[in-house]
Amino acid sequence: MSKNNYVWIIILAIFLSLNTYAQESTYNINKFEQIDEVLPTANLYRTASGAPGVKYYQQKADYIIKANLDEEKNKLSGEETITYFNNSPDDLTYLWVQLDQNIREKNSLGSRTTTSSISETTSLSSYESNYAND
Repeated sequence: MSKNNYVWIIILAIFLSLNTYAQESTYNINKFEQIDEVLPTANLYRTASGAPGVKYYQQKADYIIKANLDEEKNKLSGEETITYFNNSPDDLTYLWVQLDQNIREKNSLGSRTTTSSISETTSLSSYESNYAND
C-alpha cells in the first residue's frame, strides 16, 4: 500500500468513529432502561408528562401598595396590604415575602452593587491583560 492509501484509511477511520460517537451522544438511550426511571412519577397534582393533574392548584396573592417618595429627604415610605389565598391542601406555617428593586432600571441603586466591569464584548486579549493571574 502506498502512503497515500494509509492517509485515506486513517481519515476514513476518524470520520467513522466521530460519526458513531455523535449518534450515541445525541440519542444516549438505554433501550433496556425502566420507563419509571425516564419519566417523572405521576401524582394527583402532576401527570407524568408534567401537565396539571386532577388536584393541581396555584397559589394566589392580591396586593395594594401605597407609596410616598420624598425626594428632598431621600426617603421612601409606604404601606402594603397583601391578601394571600392558600389553595394548597396543606396549612402554611409561614409566608415568604421578598421585595426586590428593579436592578435593570437605568438609574437604579442596584447598579451600585455591580462587582465586575467585564462588558459583554470584552476580547480575550483584553480580559487576559486586565484579569488573568500572573
